Amino acid sequence: MARIRISLRRLRGFTLIELLVVIAIIAILIGLLLPAVQKVREAAARMSCSNNLKQVGIAVHSYHDSKNKMPLNGTNTTNQNDWCGWFQMLPYVEQDNMYRNAMSGSYATTSGVKSFLCPARSRQAYSTAGANSPGINGPFTDYKINWDSWDNSSNAQGGKIITMSNVTSNNGTSNTIYAGEGGMDVNEYQRNHASNWEENIYSGGYGGTGRGGYTIRRDTKGVGQGDYWGGPHTSGCLFVFCDGSVRSVNYSYSNTAAFQYALYWNNNVAFTIN
Repeated sequence: MARIRISLRRLRGFTLIELLVVIAIIAILIGLLLPAVQKVREAAARMSCSNNLKQVGIAVHSYHDSKNKMPLNGTNTTNQNDWCGWFQMLPYVEQDNMYRNAMSGSYATTSGVKSFLCPARSRQAYSTAGANSPGINGPFTDYKINWDSWDNSSNAQGGKIITMSNVTSNNGTSNTIYAGEGGMDVNEYQRNHASNWEENIYSGGYGGTGRGGYTIRRDTKGVGQGDYWGGPHTSGCLFVFCDGSVRSVNYSYSNTAAFQYALYWNNNVAFTIN
């Protein structure tokens, strides 16, 4: 019987140098890829934030069509009709149940309002402690009403009335800011207490729902909370104007006359914000 000889080819593995070269190439590729991925994520978060403010702009117009006035930053009483514009706009951002429950005295403390939160911050969505008078915990908002024009006055029937026609005949709806991102200390992203410039929407007349300063700066660690605008985006702070348009205002506009004029509906001063 003939023997069949099978010859096995000796297999050779990678050398240490070859492995190190492969690892180095992979590390370089990852290093090149991560910044690109980060930019894509940042752009997506900025677009989502812009869409939120577009929804706010639509809600303001819907509220105006219904009430024939624009929502103010409100006053702080136990009457829900006095509370800030964010609370008043709940039915116009598909939060009818939250609004009705609150009006009947049942307050949500375990849910936020997606349209009121900047996705780039990934912040705590609602307060669970520390709520100022009337002492009710509820949803936070990253966006703040421009109280230089829509001030801390009651939203109840008989309260201060400013209409779109008023704005159009003065500064113009495309030149006047209604709301924008409020500046925030990065260390405060996970705060759960509704106080110190971050009160929740179950209140009125506070800095947690409004802003009026002329400073715009990017969110930074350790700067503290205060009356300034800002956000986590590299290109600038997002604002919704009275005509419903959303624009990014570069941080270089901080404390400029152009930005200051954009906060007043009745200033009648020409300015340019790119």
